[in-house]
Amino acid sequence: MTVLAPPDPRSAAFALLKRVEREGAYSSLLLQRLDSEEEDPRDRALAHELVLGVLRRARSLDAVIEAFSSRPPARIDADVRLVLLIGLYQILFLDRIPVHAAVHESVRMTRSLAGASRGADGFVNAVLRGVLRERDRATSAAQGGAQRDPIASLAVATSHPPWLVERYAARFGLPEARALLEAQNSHPPVSARVIGGPGEVERALAALAAESIGATASPVLDDFIRVEGAPQRSTLFRSGGLYIQDEASGLVARLAAVRPGDRVLDACAAPGGKSLAMASCAGANGWVVAADRHPARVGLVAANAARLGVEVSLLAADLSAGDPFTEGTRFDVVVVDAPCSGTGVIRRSPELRDRVSDSSLDRLARLQDTLLASAAALVRPGGALVYSVCSLEPEEGDERLLAFLERHPYDVEDPRPHLPAAAAGMVDVSAGFPALRTRPDRDDLDGFFAVRLRRHDP
Repeated sequence: MTVLAPPDPRSAAFALLKRVEREGAYSSLLLQRLDSEEEDPRDRALAHELVLGVLRRARSLDAVIEAFSSRPPARIDADVRLVLLIGLYQILFLDRIPVHAAVHESVRMTRSLAGASRGADGFVNAVLRGVLRERDRATSAAQGGAQRDPIASLAVATSHPPWLVERYAARFGLPEARALLEAQNSHPPVSARVIGGPGEVERALAALAAESIGATASPVLDDFIRVEGAPQRSTLFRSGGLYIQDEASGLVARLAAVRPGDRVLDACAAPGGKSLAMASCAGANGWVVAADRHPARVGLVAANAARLGVEVSLLAADLSAGDPFTEGTRFDVVVVDAPCSGTGVIRRSPELRDRVSDSSLDRLARLQDTLLASAAALVRPGGALVYSVCSLEPEEGDERLLAFLERHPYDVEDPRPHLPAAAAGMVDVSAGFPALRTRPDRDDLDGFFAVRLRRHDP
């Protein structure tokens, strides 16, 4: 089914949610494109809120449908359920949307669905109006009130898969797990690296203010800012003055500690933020290779490099398949920001919570081991290897590091000398080695695990 109504924020949100749900698209990428195309800032903001809100609260909203419908969500037409989720999110989680507008627009959208069954609009109207009559019961359902088991209740209340909730509760305890899961449902700050370094930050803030775009200096990195709204619509961004990137990712690039003249390999580079930052450190006498297994993603790195005016060497190659370089090519620094479950960036791409499983963690761990082994062979004696994942799972962090150290001549280095003072407290030594660990609930950053290793050949 497709929406036939003219473009509006709710219909736009519906279309994007369908792509996420049924095509496996990523909400963050779809919303970036929307930001570039939609002129009205209010429409952009509402579409963003609806897409991310529904993805973040789908389980909570399904629990409300279960309580107010004679049919469970799984037996409701997929498009009708999606319209219901959008309507319910407005009623239960948004204060500024008049409830009559949420109901009216939901009914309108249902009528515009191609192939919707007869009476679907009446069904949507009845469910939403039932929720309006019994808001307290709806709120209780959304908070997991119908569940007696605390894990099941928390899974509904925070809208996460029960197995992931159980995992975090066992690892952190229920109160800390709740704080983490709720943080994953929060709005993350939009941060960006200022091209040209710390000396350009004040000018960048002034340039954004001149276009009525609010921004403040990052509390973590001296060459980053936090921006309100859509910075990619600014003149500064279009002219190559900004690169949108979470500060945790920026810390990983700092961890590489690239020096002028260094030879650097970014093994899983796309979209290129770390490669481009490291290229500015390596300078004209350095050599930075940005590699990725997907040619299209290498093209994304190329586009970002061209916009920023930064030179990097591009390579479409899968390092897990072997050494793609001529014999003897070695690097001073190799960075492996490995493919992972993405549980550390759920608040940016909420759909990731439903795309990870125990079996996917096993598969990813094997890939991470292979990538690390290939990367290790490309580091010169005495050189550095940085391993990072935007994941909170020990299978992708601690366990991969320990397995690697058993088979390769590397030592873990303390990363704090290479990090800003504000990040020193994010380095944890509780596992017996120093590692950068960031979390959205504790640091208001994406969740990353990162270590810096030094090669020591016998």
